[in-house]
Amino acid sequence: AGARLLAARLTAPLTDPMVIAARLDAVQWFLTERDFRELTRQTLRACPDIERALSRLTLDRGVPRDLAAIRDAIMRARELKELLAVGGKSSLPNELHSVCEGFGDNDVLIERLAQSLATDLPLLARDGGFIASGYATDLDEHRMARDESRRLIRDLEKRYSKETGISVLKVKHNNVLGYFVEVTPAHANKMTGPFIHRQTLASSVRFTTVELGHLEAKISRAAERALALELELFGKLVDEVCGQNEA
Repeated sequence: AGARLLAARLTAPLTDPMVIAARLDAVQWFLTERDFRELTRQTLRACPDIERALSRLTLDRGVPRDLAAIRDAIMRARELKELLAVGGKSSLPNELHSVCEGFGDNDVLIERLAQSLATDLPLLARDGGFIASGYATDLDEHRMARDESRRLIRDLEKRYSKETGISVLKVKHNNVLGYFVEVTPAHANKMTGPFIHRQTLASSVRFTTVELGHLEAKISRAAERALALELELFGKLVDEVCGQNEA
């Protein structure tokens, strides 16, 4: 963002002597105030590219990490404003004073983004898992239902292994079959009763059960609802960020 601003200023240089003088006053202030200069550099180095993140969000191409970039950028802006205020705004050149005033008050937005976004964010919103636990009660409930069902599937694997006497029996999942019970071909003849054949491969035979199908449907419903809620919250956060930017 700094490189783009510099390029824009070099491409369209100032022509008003008063504006040029005001900018030179700001440059002189930083030359004189060495400590402030170094602290400002450190703060700006830690600032994400807010312009690029805002552009993606505005064009509906944003991802959760763009929201995190906005959060971190406006936090750095607040730090910079507080830093420059230490010396007293009256001592600041007019241009720097205007910059500080332009930062505005984003405390509410910072708090919202800090509370809502998880620590580890996925690359895409559709991957889910970007809203922090505890932010939305209904989302937490659907996640608990999804995770509890997955725990029940692990318990089901243990029970099936005990009932059949097959220690290598596993309950697995893929995008084609969903959840299935897998054993080696040598144990396939033991899979009778509730086990329904699904697929035979060179190294394994796969089965399902009515019980497993019901649990899979429960997981799917909870996961779909959780993702839908996350995407809804993502849209609201994007609207709030874009609305704050327009204001």
